Amino acid sequence: MPLKGLPAAPARSRLEMQPHDTVIDVIAIGASAGGVEALTACVRQLPAALGAAVLVVMHIPESGTSVLPAILGRSGPLPVTSARDGEPIEAGHIYVCPPGHHLTVESGTLHLLHGPRENGHRPAVDPLFRSVAHAYGPRAAGVVLSGARDDGTAGLGEIKLRGGIAIVQNPEEALYAGMPRNAMTHVEVDAVLPLKDVGFVLARLAGESPQADLDVVATPGSMARAFPDLEAEGRPSRFTCPDCGGVLYEYHDGTVDRFACNIGHAYSFESLFDEQAHRLESSLWAAIRSLEDRALLLRRMELHRTAAGSLRSPQTLEERARDAAEAQAIRDALRRISAAWIADEDAPAAVHPAPTEPAA
Repeated sequence: MPLKGLPAAPARSRLEMQPHDTVIDVIAIGASAGGVEALTACVRQLPAALGAAVLVVMHIPESGTSVLPAILGRSGPLPVTSARDGEPIEAGHIYVCPPGHHLTVESGTLHLLHGPRENGHRPAVDPLFRSVAHAYGPRAAGVVLSGARDDGTAGLGEIKLRGGIAIVQNPEEALYAGMPRNAMTHVEVDAVLPLKDVGFVLARLAGESPQADLDVVATPGSMARAFPDLEAEGRPSRFTCPDCGGVLYEYHDGTVDRFACNIGHAYSFESLFDEQAHRLESSLWAAIRSLEDRALLLRRMELHRTAAGSLRSPQTLEERARDAAEAQAIRDALRRISAAWIADEDAPAAVHPAPTEPAA
């Protein structure tokens, strides 16, 4: 399928150098912080006669009901619904992963899994990308939009390894550049595009009608391949899972190295580092609470002894002063650590909030 005359991309773009011979049947899109704006812009550009199905995963808090389908449905001509387990995939339709589940595909059917979190998220982008790669091979396209950290990178690499198309939003214009930038670093992406071009390029890749039945898969058992076989692929590491405390196995996923435990919690290097940082902060606050509680209890013991006519214990006074000093030292360390975390966050402002959705 010739793709001459595509808009210029600020980084490497195979789409401009050679045609993609296979028409795309399934488009998988991943986004996080800043993703509502990016998804809205892409959906607005897709035609009503799109020849591919569009599957969307965005990091959304697990509580409540997502209004993202309603938002995207108002943004363009294609029907948009929340994905349902066992639902057949249809071209010209947008399916949004609901909160609290991973979205995967197999034999032209959607599957929702309430499985362990990946990269700290459920839904996560990587399970969808991996299953799409195994199910549709060169008939799949993966798109990474605005978001922090690096969810989607490993899955996008798997799409590329199986002959599909890998596209990322230009990180220079993304509200949160982490996800597209990490994808560019680890995957030889086909195009890095501004939002104003992403939807139009996807439309040209997909054509105006499906070229094959969407239930004809490239590789059987694609849903099982959405998650790693640690016994066959991984080796035990010295690290423990921040979620459950189990041993983490290190394995190679597509184009990047990853970690996962036997339960199924999975992390990239970056997401594991961030989760460890959050657990460290929680542990430090617990230590502060314990030290301050101990200092307060020693103070109460001292007052009780005084009221009973007992002499003050120098040892008690020394312990109370030491515990208070240690608690203050940990507080000071937490302030320094927090300042470093804020400086390192991939955010457009000093505060890095969790992704939220506008009201329907």
